[in-house]
Amino acid sequence: MFFDITIVGAGVVGLSIAKFCSEQGYSVVILEQESRAGEGVSSRNSGVLHAGIYYPENSFKTKFCISGNGLLYEYANLKRINHKRIGKYIIASHKNDIEKLHKIYHQGVKNLVELDLLSDKKMKEIYPDLKIVEAIFSPNTGIIDVPELVSALEGDIQHNGGLISFNTTFISAEKIEQGFRISCNDGTSYKIDTHFLVNASGLYSDVISKKIDALNDEDFSSIKYAKGHYFKYNGNHPFTTLVYPLANEFSSGLHVGFDLSGQIRFGPDITWVDEIDFSFDESLKSKFIESIKQYWPQIDSTKLHPDYVGIRPKLQSFNETMKDFSIKGFNDHGVDGLINIQGVESPGVTSCLSIGKHVLNLIKS
Repeated sequence: MFFDITIVGAGVVGLSIAKFCSEQGYSVVILEQESRAGEGVSSRNSGVLHAGIYYPENSFKTKFCISGNGLLYEYANLKRINHKRIGKYIIASHKNDIEKLHKIYHQGVKNLVELDLLSDKKMKEIYPDLKIVEAIFSPNTGIIDVPELVSALEGDIQHNGGLISFNTTFISAEKIEQGFRISCNDGTSYKIDTHFLVNASGLYSDVISKKIDALNDEDFSSIKYAKGHYFKYNGNHPFTTLVYPLANEFSSGLHVGFDLSGQIRFGPDITWVDEIDFSFDESLKSKFIESIKQYWPQIDSTKLHPDYVGIRPKLQSFNETMKDFSIKGFNDHGVDGLINIQGVESPGVTSCLSIGKHVLNLIKS
């Protein structure tokens, strides 16, 4: 069995790569261990379409988020994917947070993101029930229905003749003259020969990397698991946009998010864990309430309920600064035909189409 391109992982990044490559006439297969696409990082996040405010101007995160924002709004309109350009306020609730807020604003301006800096007086008109001393408004931040996005990408791949093999375990990849010989198992063991191998397996990207015989240990990173809880709120509330408070000594900066039905949720928090475990720790509720009260004092704690858990695949440890997406090709690791992708967390959904185009260009070059 032969394919031009084999992709490990059917999250939004793997699907986007398959979409663009199959459009160009490449024969493509995705190997996915779960029974359906988008079951990992892709479906367990906030579903936010980010603008590209926070990250260093020359980083992959900024490049792919800003271009991906436009691509994803365009794709969502084309495919009639449920989405809304809802806008986001990044808020400071204490005067000692203003310097931090201004740093974020100036970084966003450097990144050429459309932003407004708003006074406490202006914010009192917009959100009279919230405690805000200053805020940044991002009009191009939005929300998107990620399951609908996954379905649209799957449809494109199938239309282009690509395949997705579900319930399939990647066993190993052996370097051969014309590419790779991949061993896998979907209940039956079989092998695939392929010119190009793309590792887009998210939380498992280090596990998959170890199974590629030609890839040296120093050329990939171990993944650290950052677990995040989301609580939903079932009562009346003042929110009409996304609201992102800054983390400080009083608050862990729990975001106010929406889904397309109007359901609001708070989160994620961050807990560093040693294994992939989606169990919900309900004892965190009191910490959530304490944090939310820093900017919304009137919250009714009886209306806050457990929602879901996500795990982000981090390249940095808890005591290290943010690390960029890692997308390594031949010039980085010396393995011809291999593209190894790691650490695609937020803003991964926003960046997915842009990453897909980037990987296609790496393959074509």
